[in-house]
Amino acid sequence: MLHALFFIVVVASVSGAPNGGAGRIAGGSQAISGQFPYVVSISRNDLHICGGFIYNDRWVVTAASCIIDVVMDDVLVKIGALSLITPEPEEQIISVLSNVTFDLYNRETKLHDIALIELSRPIVFSTTAAAIRYDEIDELAQPWDGMIVGWGAVNQGGTSATRLRYAPIDDLAADCRDYGIDEYVQNFMICAGSTTGTIAPCEYDEGSPLTQVANYGGVQETIVVGIMSKNLGCGNPSIPSIYTRLATYYSWLLQNAGQQPAFL
Repeated sequence: MLHALFFIVVVASVSGAPNGGAGRIAGGSQAISGQFPYVVSISRNDLHICGGFIYNDRWVVTAASCIIDVVMDDVLVKIGALSLITPEPEEQIISVLSNVTFDLYNRETKLHDIALIELSRPIVFSTTAAAIRYDEIDELAQPWDGMIVGWGAVNQGGTSATRLRYAPIDDLAADCRDYGIDEYVQNFMICAGSTTGTIAPCEYDEGSPLTQVANYGGVQETIVVGIMSKNLGCGNPSIPSIYTRLATYYSWLLQNAGQQPAFL
């Protein structure tokens, strides 16, 4: 199932809420123009199916599970969007020239769940469209300041929201014991969630970036450390989600998409 993002707030007075999504559902916080210029919406036949992030002016990174069986002629990438209904003044919609899926991607376990989309023309960088540097998690930058961003469903099994939202992910080394032994491979995946157990990505969120405010060299910088790959459903946000660990794929990204912009 393709995923989007919604954020679940569990009311403290509710106990034993079933995984079907009972309890109070909130949409996170609405983004404002230019707040997340690196996030893109990937659509098929004009319907949002996944998120992604800008790697450089010609390439977008997303999850392999988003595009593995999709006809690229049906796909568009929307850059600089807030609303999926009302276009922004600087919004760019670009068709796809080609795509590259990691050749060892496993459909069953979603190991190596990463892909590249080559755009038919360069992105025009601005305050609403920008690349973001990827790196390994900065384990010393604590407390962890992570974020997940996307166009999310209002309930499990629902359609995507129409406006970009975000929510904090403050545990970048969560416990994925609820997954099988072959479902979580630390060298290639990140297990991340909310320490309060109140936030989880959901349908139509595959490919969306997991970011962290890192402090490499004493300078704070927002980097992307993972892309949303899978979870056990969003009805129980206390169970963390699994993200593809981007730093592991440095050589593959460089070989297929080239360098990131020098100013990053």
